[in-house]
Amino acid sequence: MAQPIEKNQKQPQPGTTFEKKMMWLTIISFFVILLTIGIGTILRDDRVSSQLENRTLAQSVQPTMQGVASGEDMLKMESYFADQLLLRGTLVEMQARLSKNLFQQPFRNGIYTAKNGYMIEPSQAAQPVIPSAFQQFTKDVDRPVYFALAPSKTVIAERDGIIPDYVASNAEQRYKTMQAGFMKAGITSIPLDTLKLTDYFKTDHHWNIDGAYQAYDEIIRTVGKTEPTLKKVAMDPQAKRSSEHPYFGSLARKTTLAYASAGDKIEYYDANQFNGIDVCYDNVCGQPLIDEQFIKEEGDYADRYEVFMRGNHGILSMSSKTKGPKLLVLKDSFANPVLPFLANSANLEVVDIRYVNKDFDASEFAKQKNVDAIVFLHNANIAGLMKTYQQKL
Repeated sequence: MAQPIEKNQKQPQPGTTFEKKMMWLTIISFFVILLTIGIGTILRDDRVSSQLENRTLAQSVQPTMQGVASGEDMLKMESYFADQLLLRGTLVEMQARLSKNLFQQPFRNGIYTAKNGYMIEPSQAAQPVIPSAFQQFTKDVDRPVYFALAPSKTVIAERDGIIPDYVASNAEQRYKTMQAGFMKAGITSIPLDTLKLTDYFKTDHHWNIDGAYQAYDEIIRTVGKTEPTLKKVAMDPQAKRSSEHPYFGSLARKTTLAYASAGDKIEYYDANQFNGIDVCYDNVCGQPLIDEQFIKEEGDYADRYEVFMRGNHGILSMSSKTKGPKLLVLKDSFANPVLPFLANSANLEVVDIRYVNKDFDASEFAKQKNVDAIVFLHNANIAGLMKTYQQKL
């Protein structure tokens, strides 16, 4: 007689109950963390700006039917929650520390941190083309025109063999191409090729006060050949000041403090070295050349570089009783620590082409101000400004 087939009895597997508990605990913990961060983001006061990213943060949005229907308000809300996310800065710092300490990555966000602590941004790009507007500008103003083109840290790092061989970067070649292009346009070069890496901040792309003073010295020496009244004014070494707080600049903000082995010391000269210079911008005169409130500002990523001229301004004038010439300086932020030195030697009309009205005409401005000479003062990373100069020269 056939025996009935017995059904296999499922035997409970050891540990199954524990694994299920752990799975549910993980899921619940995950949602609790998300909920906590979400509620915390909504309840806490919105931050206006971020020192780490050096920018204004998105603010809360009052949605409208039209905005929701078009999707515009939804994009704004997405930006708002991304910017105001609770612990956002802490999470960014943690990720950076993992990249450096666990995975031993010398690069972050395109920034290479060398063994000497200098942060370098290698760059591989097409050779720049100098717009024809520079040559036309030189003819229109009928005044001596000079270009002080500071090599970027990347140019110097390439020259000194600091960037690894496996990293593609042609900044030095592009720098030489730009120098040749400006000279072809009839502009006299102010040589700054002797600058060293130590003339720049480790964590920022700008030069330090020593690099800025070298640039001033070269401007006086070169422009003085056609403007004999342009004389160098020496600084009192005892008037040199330095920040108490460390300075973590633009490159540190891109990599976070995890990659910045030590902060820079930002130095400047006491304001009494520039007595008698009247600075005017935004329809207000008597503006400071040196503003120490930026040196004293709290926070790891405070922009202490704004101690010079309070940052960038579209148009400003710097006048004194100097017997020197009147110069038009067309510049970027590299010029800011140079301007106080130069204003001791000449009366200045200063233009940052990035912040002027769209109908601004530099050649007409030069004629209107009746300047004796024009000095362009930029760093080598100005390829992005060529289109702007083509429109405004």
